Amino acid sequence: MLEDSRIQDLVPEVSICIPTYNRLGQLKEALDSCFSQTFTNYEIVITDNSDNNETFEYIKSLGRQNIRYYKNSKNIGPVKNFALSIDKGVGSYIKPLMDDDVLEPIALEEMVSAMRNNSSAGVVMAPLFIIDSSGKRINFRAYLIKKIKTLYRYREKSQLISGRTILNDFLTREYPCCVPSGLMYRKECFNRLGPIDPSVMFIVDVDICARFSTKYDFYYIDKPLASWRHSKLSHTVVNLHQKGQDTVAYYRLTEKLCASPDVLAQYLATEIPELKKKAYFFASKRAVLSIIAGVRSGNPRLILQTCCLMSRHDPYPSNLCLLPFNIAGEILKAAFSWIK
Repeated sequence: MLEDSRIQDLVPEVSICIPTYNRLGQLKEALDSCFSQTFTNYEIVITDNSDNNETFEYIKSLGRQNIRYYKNSKNIGPVKNFALSIDKGVGSYIKPLMDDDVLEPIALEEMVSAMRNNSSAGVVMAPLFIIDSSGKRINFRAYLIKKIKTLYRYREKSQLISGRTILNDFLTREYPCCVPSGLMYRKECFNRLGPIDPSVMFIVDVDICARFSTKYDFYYIDKPLASWRHSKLSHTVVNLHQKGQDTVAYYRLTEKLCASPDVLAQYLATEIPELKKKAYFFASKRAVLSIIAGVRSGNPRLILQTCCLMSRHDPYPSNLCLLPFNIAGEILKAAFSWIK
């Protein structure tokens, strides 16, 4: 279905939202994984930043009534395109899918079931397999030495997790899951908490989950239901592991969340000072990824710039003193990942 057509009278339960940009080959694989779903009450929303008509012509050739396609008049950037795809979804549940990722056939069935059976859950999350550019499942070495088999294995069994636990982890400890292809959102969360904030840049997915955790629980499914593609074309691979990300984004998001009344309401007044210190420490740990990217790419300028930004934006000097010891511990844990 094209952008000037009507939405089918029966509103779908799930909107699979796919922002895309000049990757028709991989988009076809993403779409094939949608067409293979055991759950069938869904629509596909595609928002296209491409500078050609190849995607438009392909979608037109499919002749499927459950696809709505929107071609942007100009390239609006990946974050705004992602936000647009979600805004266009009309289903009760929003299932983001990056155009180079794929879903397991039971993904929608499992996630919808979790949503239906857990009314307090605003987000359902699951780990992801890792695939290469040809679609083959792989393990890969992250951050120089860490061996990763699946992304975001957060718990050892499926379970409902309180929003407070999720929020605390996102702020101070780890990201339970933030790759959009591994998530399903309840549409009403956006209606209640507001739309996506593009100003947080590439960590918009973290911002969404952190904000949602102030009002909703999360349900974790201990089973990979999608695959994240590790390739030279991946935005994450190119920036996070090679060029480095905009380190300031981590601190801006931390500042935003630590000033949010919804976030602060989850803690006692006596807990807030320590919370903020831990949150900035975690932001500095994330910033170290740009230092690692500088090491990988042999870019001393990136390393120096990142160190300067960290010292300027983390308001707790003791955090930066403790950081090398914490990183040393992380390196030891990463080394053990090879013998598990």
